[in-house]
Amino acid sequence: MAPDLSKSSEGESQNSERREDPIRLHANLLKAIPAALIATDVAGQIIYWNRFAEELYGWSESEVLGHSILEITVPPVTKKEAEEIMSLLRSGLSWTGEFKVKRRDGTSFTAMVTDSPVLDDNGVMIGIIGVSLDLSARERAEEAYRKANQELELRVERRTQELNAANENLRELSGRLLQLQDEERRRIARELHDSVGQLLAAISMNTETIKAESEKLSPAAAEALFHNSRMVDEILGQIRTISHLLHPPLLDEAGLASALDWYVNGFSQRSNIEVSLDMPNELGRLSRELELTIFRVVQESLTNIHRHSGSTTASIQITCDDGRLSLQIRDTGKGMSPTKAIALKTGGSGVGLRGMRERLAQVGGDLTLQSDGNGTLVTAILPLDGATRNTKPEPRCIS
Repeated sequence: MAPDLSKSSEGESQNSERREDPIRLHANLLKAIPAALIATDVAGQIIYWNRFAEELYGWSESEVLGHSILEITVPPVTKKEAEEIMSLLRSGLSWTGEFKVKRRDGTSFTAMVTDSPVLDDNGVMIGIIGVSLDLSARERAEEAYRKANQELELRVERRTQELNAANENLRELSGRLLQLQDEERRRIARELHDSVGQLLAAISMNTETIKAESEKLSPAAAEALFHNSRMVDEILGQIRTISHLLHPPLLDEAGLASALDWYVNGFSQRSNIEVSLDMPNELGRLSRELELTIFRVVQESLTNIHRHSGSTTASIQITCDDGRLSLQIRDTGKGMSPTKAIALKTGGSGVGLRGMRERLAQVGGDLTLQSDGNGTLVTAILPLDGATRNTKPEPRCIS
């Protein structure tokens, strides 16, 4: 590296000449080092320049001997720093660090430089030895790494955008499938009610006509007619129940509160599970999507309780606060196994739970489950902002 090449006094030059040979001796001992090795006198005049220095800086030894190290290797931008380093060396201290140097063609590069003062047997400074290692390869590698890293980040960003777009398409597709499913349920419910239900009602009326003349039938025929009449009435009731479960008319006609009250009462009768329903005193009409989503979550949750929990009781609570609706469904059954509970936390679940999560996601909601040996709690949080229909009276959720 470059020591300060400020001019020395005539006496110092003479001393440098007398001390040149010891410095050369030190330099020659370091010829085996595969690095640019430069020796100068105390004034900074070059007195030794090995072949690696020739390769690194582009000057031959004969061209640089006797010249100031500052003129040969130090570009103007680092000259002041080189002079400060020279002062440090003259005080007897060494210096090591990265330093910007120049080649013969004027190009600059970064080198790792170690400069050390050379002392004689009496501890008097007789010169300086500097070792330079080219860091250009490292800089090129670092630059290549930066570019590769930038390219990787761009690829990751593009891939993330593609995945986000794909996820958005999947969400749209899932939402459309749920919409089609609900429309198909509504259609089937209407067909069951309007077509099958009416046919069964007609059969029931015909049966009543025949029953009016049952005395003309044999006892066996009269008994068969009586049983057929009861079966038709039972089928008619089941068709009506299935139709309403597929899509309850009350949900469209009277709103969520009436539909849930009807469904919970019917579920309790069918399952022998006592279910309590706690809702705000006045639950205004919400958007069609929200009302249907809440109803389906309740429906799926109670079905799971009936099938899996072994619980004899269940509770449903709806509250509204800060523009959000909270739905909690709790049972007192056996809960879920640890394996299944872990699977739920990591995103795994059955088809029913995935369906609930997807429905909630379509309206900006979220679903969480907690389960232990004392039962299971299903919590759904749905945003109310922007989710109401523009109907009169103004939709609201009052707790």
